[in-house]
Amino acid sequence: MAVFSFVVVSVFSTSGTATAAGAAQNAVKTQTRTVYIKQMKTSDGHVRITVDPIGWYVGKEADRKFKEREPEAFKEIGGAPDGYYITNDSKRTVSYQVASDAKVMMQIYDRTGKMEDIDLKWNEKVSLNKFKSIYRNTKLMDVREFPYHITIKNGQVVKIVQQFIP
Repeated sequence: MAVFSFVVVSVFSTSGTATAAGAAQNAVKTQTRTVYIKQMKTSDGHVRITVDPIGWYVGKEADRKFKEREPEAFKEIGGAPDGYYITNDSKRTVSYQVASDAKVMMQIYDRTGKMEDIDLKWNEKVSLNKFKSIYRNTKLMDVREFPYHITIKNGQVVKIVQQFIP
């Protein structure tokens, strides 16, 4: 009986150690940033984006930042216009490879080439190839003027979400 409980404890201890080591090896670093996409290039079948990270504030945090940075305007209107505030203190850019299966969600863009058809469709999923086409099409609307929330996993962009701004 004593041998059996030793074996059981030993198996669980070894299993627990192996699981902890495996978890450490499989840990992934994921972060989300709000950016302006300054450039998109395809080279050797890989898409790379160059982004300008920005500060994105909403609600009370936007009001606080707006008041701090633009006190006279804050006195006049009492809060951040449209409930958000953007800061861009650095023109430093960063380049990332975009995963070929990255999820892309758009809010507004030129879908038909007709101004009257440009309207909001919240979180519309588009392929990365479609997004490349949308990004290049600046005839009626330039989507490069919108902020994007990008999710980076292990140094690669896995998700791009357009932020609508009125």
